[in-house]
Amino acid sequence: MTKWLTDPQNGLRVGVALLVAVLLVDASLITWAASHPPNIWTFVAAFLFLCSLLFVGVLTYWLNGLVQSGYILDRNSLTIIWGPNEQVIPTPQIERVLLGEEIEGHIHFRGVRWPGHWRGYGQIEGLGPTLFYATVPPRQQIFIVTPGLTYGISPEEPQAFLQTLRSRIEMGPTQLVEAASSGPAFLQWDFWRDRLGLALLAGALTAVVALFALLSARFPALPRSLPLHFDAKGAPDVLAPQGQIFFLPLIGLLVLLANGILGGLLYRRERLLAYLLWSGAAVIQILLWVAVMGILATV
Repeated sequence: MTKWLTDPQNGLRVGVALLVAVLLVDASLITWAASHPPNIWTFVAAFLFLCSLLFVGVLTYWLNGLVQSGYILDRNSLTIIWGPNEQVIPTPQIERVLLGEEIEGHIHFRGVRWPGHWRGYGQIEGLGPTLFYATVPPRQQIFIVTPGLTYGISPEEPQAFLQTLRSRIEMGPTQLVEAASSGPAFLQWDFWRDRLGLALLAGALTAVVALFALLSARFPALPRSLPLHFDAKGAPDVLAPQGQIFFLPLIGLLVLLANGILGGLLYRRERLLAYLLWSGAAVIQILLWVAVMGILATV
């Protein structure tokens, strides 16, 4: 069994530079937002910051795959390793091995790419569906052709890899291995195919974000004291500083986080209870919207 490494240096340099650039922009957004009173633009800055945190997490995941990229080859199989993702290709299923420069048809790539990182899927004219696990452009890759699927790879020493691969194929397998594909366990959860659960959580999250946006847009025009409670006759009997109105969407966010996490933990064993928790979070958002609209109607 031989392990062949990729050359991730170029991809890491570009990826880390992109990561640093995003973090610098984040620091600028937070510094600017903290120096201004709440308004629609500070909300936009905060929203972009939160979205960028998600991007930072995904970019870190991609860089981790690049660091842990390589190919394991023996007489029975070729295994592509890309972070937590693995593709096992039995050597008897390898029909052809082509260099990218030998392919005459057009190569359609869809996925995540930057200099030194080509990870995705696509189509190659004459070969069909293709998965790319490489650190060089397609025309510089090695393509492993199997029935129904082609793989684009880029071992650091391509010529030595090709010689070893051909010798392993000629020697024949010592045992039969089944083709297999695996990835991060959390991506296999049934939850990602549950439209009802996704709709409940997405709806509740949208309501929270929209309420923060509304209050941020209205905040500059609000009086310094707001009525937060009314007596039996409908007259305000509790006044609070205007900034405390953000406590209402904050409560909605905390409820969503608590119910969302608890429902996720119970989902596999008590799916109905998970739906009830997520529905409860959505109902809370509706009630908070009603409360906020009632307060704003009095000012």
